[in-house]
Amino acid sequence: MKRTALSFVLSFFVFGCVYAQTQYNPRLRPYVDALNEKGREPVHFVLNKLDTYDLIIFDDALHTAVEPFEFYQSLIKNADFQKKVKYVFLEVASINQQPALDAYFESRPENVKLLYPVFQDDFSGTGWPYKTYFDLLHAIWKANAALPVQSRFKVIAVNAPAYWGEMHTPEDVELFRLSLAGNDYTMYKIILSYMGDFRSGDKGIFLTNTRHAYKGIKNRDNRYYLNCGTFFYLRNPGRTCSVHFHNINLSFQGKRKVGPNTPRTTEGLENVIVRWVRMENGLWDSAFKAFGNTPVAVDLKDTPFGNAHYIGNHMLNAAPGQTMCDAYDALIFLAPIEKLHQTAMVDSIYTEAYKRELERRIRFLYTGEQIDGMLKGSGFKSLKEFIDRKFVSRPEVLNPLAKGIGPVDAWKSREK
Repeated sequence: MKRTALSFVLSFFVFGCVYAQTQYNPRLRPYVDALNEKGREPVHFVLNKLDTYDLIIFDDALHTAVEPFEFYQSLIKNADFQKKVKYVFLEVASINQQPALDAYFESRPENVKLLYPVFQDDFSGTGWPYKTYFDLLHAIWKANAALPVQSRFKVIAVNAPAYWGEMHTPEDVELFRLSLAGNDYTMYKIILSYMGDFRSGDKGIFLTNTRHAYKGIKNRDNRYYLNCGTFFYLRNPGRTCSVHFHNINLSFQGKRKVGPNTPRTTEGLENVIVRWVRMENGLWDSAFKAFGNTPVAVDLKDTPFGNAHYIGNHMLNAAPGQTMCDAYDALIFLAPIEKLHQTAMVDSIYTEAYKRELERRIRFLYTGEQIDGMLKGSGFKSLKEFIDRKFVSRPEVLNPLAKGIGPVDAWKSREK
């Protein structure tokens, strides 16, 4: 990370300068007080948590976010972290691609092409070209090359297997998606197996996304949503710590009807109304700004951040009174939302052979009518042209979703 421990210390002096401004607003003051009293430099925060917990579950908030992956790299490069942690578990990689991951980390010199199958056979079926993942895996490869064999990180794929070579019809895809109904349990059991049921003394981090990181959200029948993090929370209490990175949040507004020609997604979000929002209408952002916009980590328990109303995937049927502390144990702020980035995209995984495979997959992932609409809407004459023009490299940019979430101080004119 570009920020240092020294900059974190200096933030306390910044806090003293802005305190006079915050003390006159009773709604903002508790948030800044919590950061001042309980905030810690993020890398040191994680290192301290590893003294207590065996597995840190990281919710990147957005898979496309850059800053969490820069933070992961800073952990990988940290000598104390290298001594503590053995496993890096990847949600986005299917377990049947473990041999590809192993081959990459054993390659000397580094052979990035060995990673291509991992990101060609993702759940969507159209590839996972996020440069942040390649950068992180390279950082781990480089760290491993300098470490003794017995001290090297082990990168483990934990998602359900995706055998695209065995799919040939829309019905095959539907059966594959149906098989994912128990995927959170699958990931839980895979991680638990590698961790030796937490009897081995090994430590690990699980890099995942929002829904899989929740520890204890209940539905209106007072029953837990059994997310991967929840299985650990219920069955292995005290072994895991769930950490959320501050970013824009997905707010679920309601359900909508979908027609027969609406493309289905593996995530199943095609029938819900969602929008991106700031937490508590910008109260969190304003607190971080008053604190100097310095990277900071804080436990959610007994803080106004933790007491905030739950916003997330389960909110349409969540039990009343759920809070962010029910969802996570801790929060990490890395930069203001307006300065957070969306990852660059690589085109290297889109080899000529894979492009031909993509054309095959698209013909059963979408109906003929949907494909015609895609071509007409994009102005391309064929699927080949569509693939050649769509799956290309793109640069890193500021997150465009942040433009539509409203002003940072909207909380001033709204009720709590």
